[in-house]
Amino acid sequence: MAFSRRDFVAAILCSGAGVAYAADQGGNAGSGSKGDKKPVFVVAAIEVKPGKRSEFIDIFKSNIPNVLAEDGCFFYEPVVDFPSGIGIQDPLRENVMTVVEKWASIEALQAHLKAPHMVTYGQQVKDLVTGVKLQVMQPA
Repeated sequence: MAFSRRDFVAAILCSGAGVAYAADQGGNAGSGSKGDKKPVFVVAAIEVKPGKRSEFIDIFKSNIPNVLAEDGCFFYEPVVDFPSGIGIQDPLRENVMTVVEKWASIEALQAHLKAPHMVTYGQQVKDLVTGVKLQVMQPA
């Protein structure tokens, strides 16, 4: 699946789920009350051993259909750094794959992390991964 900035904006920022969420909340996405089912966005940067990124990506991609079939998964896309030529871009990371995700709620994300296919995936990549940085966010 090709990934472009336009795809990101359409799928993450302007998705029907986000619009429906805002309408359900009366436009008050940041209210913070306990009953809110706010969508969550995840950016996970996964660092792998040198020379192992392609192998890791192949294993990761084989699990994508399982993740997309989960309740509450709106978007799940692996991306790698691109030499954009934009001056403020950080240096390219040759051993990093980033995952951009959108989930219906924190509960959906937590269920995803415990799903049997994620446990299997974790076992498959444990000897390839050297670190993970995770950002979990909600609409402002």
